[in-house]
Amino acid sequence: MRRRIISLLAALAAVSATAAQANDKVIYAVTTSSITVGHAAQSSIPNGLGLWKEHGLDVEVIGLSGATAGIQQVASGQVDYATVGTDALMIARSKGIKVKAFYTYAQRPIYQVVALKGSGITTADDLKGKTIGVPDMSAGSVPFLRSILKRSNIDPDRDVKWLSVGLGAPAANALRQKAIDVWAAWDTAVAALENNGFEFVQVAPDWANEMPGNVLIAKEETITANPERAIMIARGVAEATIFGFANPEGSVRNHWKLYPSTAPQGEDSEKALKQSEHIFDARFDLMKLPPGVTKWGMNIDAKWKDLADATIEEGLLPKDFDVKSAYTNEYIDKINDFDAHKIEELAKKSAW
Repeated sequence: MRRRIISLLAALAAVSATAAQANDKVIYAVTTSSITVGHAAQSSIPNGLGLWKEHGLDVEVIGLSGATAGIQQVASGQVDYATVGTDALMIARSKGIKVKAFYTYAQRPIYQVVALKGSGITTADDLKGKTIGVPDMSAGSVPFLRSILKRSNIDPDRDVKWLSVGLGAPAANALRQKAIDVWAAWDTAVAALENNGFEFVQVAPDWANEMPGNVLIAKEETITANPERAIMIARGVAEATIFGFANPEGSVRNHWKLYPSTAPQGEDSEKALKQSEHIFDARFDLMKLPPGVTKWGMNIDAKWKDLADATIEEGLLPKDFDVKSAYTNEYIDKINDFDAHKIEELAKKSAW
């Protein structure tokens, strides 16, 4: 009888252990199909260093095409956490989708509106009558630029032409052939074209570049049911961000190792590293804490309100939208409860 009880307890323990392991499995989505070195803080650094593993999480990072897909996958429960633009999140909230931001990943928008240097296009006021290229019409850069156009008294539906031109070589060809006058994409994509010799003028006005950038989201019920898991996901990103700032070169090399398709093939290694660091810096520059902010991931009320006002003006949000329903700072203190100096020292001593 005693042996049977012991065997039963052992079996229950095994079942419990298996359940715990299953509960620790997390799907995290980066909302791009190309996980570049610029996304290292959400992928290769926390997984390469084992930061998420130390926090008891087994995180699988996947790529999804666009914020809309990210929100849909989170809302349906196919993905646990994702990073998306703040405007897309607020629009989803206004439609009754109960997803919420709990960490601001990029303190400024990742989107850029660029024209070729020497084209004569230098400000948003110059865009009337122009053809605007975008990766596709579902890209987050579209509502970003529409708000800019509207505030510049340019009708985004009548005064400009929109053209989907993709990324990389197709976008480069569209610019070279003057099929488009400007390109509205995001930081890492623009940096990649700069690596190929393009010289750009940034067209987006200063006010647009001060809006909040990308955020980490989850379903409200996911956060409420397991706040500790959300905290540890975000803490891993915060720690990885500090590591990346302290050791960009090592972070790039580690990313190449974990994502071999992003590693340059048959190129001069020094040139390849320099170009990859340019893409890396394009995103990490947006992740720096703004003046007066001392905690990673802080959602800044004034920035969220400014963006909500612009999105309401564009007609994409109802006038009575409650912007504070879209985000929370409840977990920021716990997310930041780690030794940043230890992470910096780890980065300096890293053999990556």
